[in-house]
Amino acid sequence: MKIWYQSGASLGIDPAWDEYEQTLKTYLNQVARPGTQVDVHGVELFSHSDDKYRFEEFFHDGQIVQNAIRAEREGYDAFCVGCARDPAGISLREVVDIPVSNLLETSMHMACLLSPNFSLLAHGQPLLRRQIELVKRYGLSERFIECNSFEVTLDELQGGFSDPKVIMDPAMGVAEEAKRKGVCMFVNACGCLNAVMGKYCLRELGGIPVLDGAALSIKMVEMLVDLKAIGVGRSKLGAFTPVPKDILASVMKLYGVV
Repeated sequence: MKIWYQSGASLGIDPAWDEYEQTLKTYLNQVARPGTQVDVHGVELFSHSDDKYRFEEFFHDGQIVQNAIRAEREGYDAFCVGCARDPAGISLREVVDIPVSNLLETSMHMACLLSPNFSLLAHGQPLLRRQIELVKRYGLSERFIECNSFEVTLDELQGGFSDPKVIMDPAMGVAEEAKRKGVCMFVNACGCLNAVMGKYCLRELGGIPVLDGAALSIKMVEMLVDLKAIGVGRSKLGAFTPVPKDILASVMKLYGVV
């Protein structure tokens, strides 16, 4: 089985992300079962403010859609989005037939199987606000307990690969709030944060379990590929109605996308 793991950052292009990329490549292939190959990819263009301003989604997320189409053409069995903003989440299921897993969507649904409630472990208010909207879109509000974010910069997040205390110490304030509110599980609200915690096998914060969304995404698509092989696939109705291939090709040609 071949899995395309798609980061929302410019992995392979911007050397600032090198440690993140290497951590993902090593860790995800350890998580995958024997016979599964996980290839990690980034996007060509990345803005550090794409989690703050919605207009940037139009420029950023199109790259992920194009990569999903490329992954299917190149024979990948599944496509994982490793960004907890779940960029282009619905569009991906319109344009490819292979199983798709979104980091936050997968993590939150799994949290509902493993815990009576969950909260988000987010590193900034703009990102947290966007993700609370996703909680509502996915219909999980009744299981969600809102807590504040902790504030660290993207550079500090990247520094966590060398010293996780840079991240974990500020995050403890969220854990204290979560304990007071009765939170039973955290969902990691950032792919980079998730990779830092995965590298150091950090599975809890202040006594509250923290789900490893990247590992969950790999195991989820492995299962979805298995299910597809026995005839169990996703619905092609409603928001998941696929775009006919001829229309997809003509639209891509219209907008100059190869």
